This record gives sequence, C-alpha cells and structure tokens, in this order.
Amino acid sequence: MDFTDLTKKLSWRGFIPVKCRNGKEAADKILSLIPVNETVGTGGSVTLSQLDVKTKLAERGNRFFDRNAYESAAHADWFLSSANALTENGDIVNIDGSANRVSSLIFGVTNVIYAIGKNKIVKDLDAAIDRIRNYTCHLNAVRLGKSTPCAITGKCGNCTGKECMCNVTTIVHHPTRYQEKVYVLLIDEELGY
Repeated sequence: MDFTDLTKKLSWRGFIPVKCRNGKEAADKILSLIPVNETVGTGGSVTLSQLDVKTKLAERGNRFFDRNAYESAAHADWFLSSANALTENGDIVNIDGSANRVSSLIFGVTNVIYAIGKNKIVKDLDAAIDRIRNYTCHLNAVRLGKSTPCAITGKCGNCTGKECMCNVTTIVHHPTRYQEKVYVLLIDEELGY
C-alpha cells in the first residue's frame, strides 16, 4: 500500500509517520525508538499482541505496564497503542469502555507510538465510527467474553450497560502540547481489528 499522501498529512498534523513493510519491521522500529531504561505502558491491543512487543521489551529489560496497571501505564515514559481507525486525512479514532487507553494517548505520557495496520485506514470520520461500532467492538466484545448486543448480533446496539465498550470516543487531530513525540507506524499488513 502506498502511504505517501497519508504520511504527508500526518506530518503536517505534527505526528511522526513511519512506513513499515510488515509487523516484524514495525516491532523492530518500536524497539529501536524506546530506550532500554525507560518504562512502557499500554492498553489492550490485539495488534501489539500480534507484534509481540511486550515480550521483546520485557526480555531486554524495559519495565512494562499493561491495562491492569492503569496508573503506572498512564505515567510511563512511553505509551504503545494501535488505533481503532485512521482516516485518510490523518485523524486517529478510538472508542473505549473505561478510557484508560485513550486518556494515556492524549494526556500524561509524553512519548506515544501508534502501530496501525493497513486494514484500519478508512475514508473519513463517519467511516471510522461505523467501522469501530459495527466491526471492531463486536470482535473485541467476543474476545473479552462480553454479553453486549454487539457481541451477540455483530452490530452496535447502542447499549448503556456496565459492559458497554463505547463509553468514550476520541479523535486525535494533532499531538497535544504535553506530548514530545507521537509516532504513527503505518504497517503494510493487516493487523488487529
């Protein structure tokens, strides 16, 4: 996939885009960006699991905080995530149930790396929200054993229960003034959902 236009738009927005041919190249890039002595946080991410970066970071000595250690992850030196969708215009869109992931992506952690497979690139914000509500949330709800309408029917049911995975929607247009570096790894491979 040719990421040239998207790379230009992300750069204009203040992100640091990096084209990666595949997941292995993306994992290697993540390891090259994060110093061994710095801490790393993350929310839940199928993409990061597929890249196996948590294991690789831990093996080399980085302290790693996952979504079960919310407060430590939110104050790490680096935060790793994927995105639920990335528009062709460079908007990064996520929907969360507890907001631990999205809050760390926009405030608190000064260095962020998004690892985004080509399957998550969509035309615009409407397509991003539709993709997340009617595709991504269903798969995540099934994976996590939720009993939400989307887990059962495969489509968003606009639920409001305690298991709802769509409590917070964020659209990141630019890095915030609190962030030093925000990398967006554009991976020419389908990863996550």
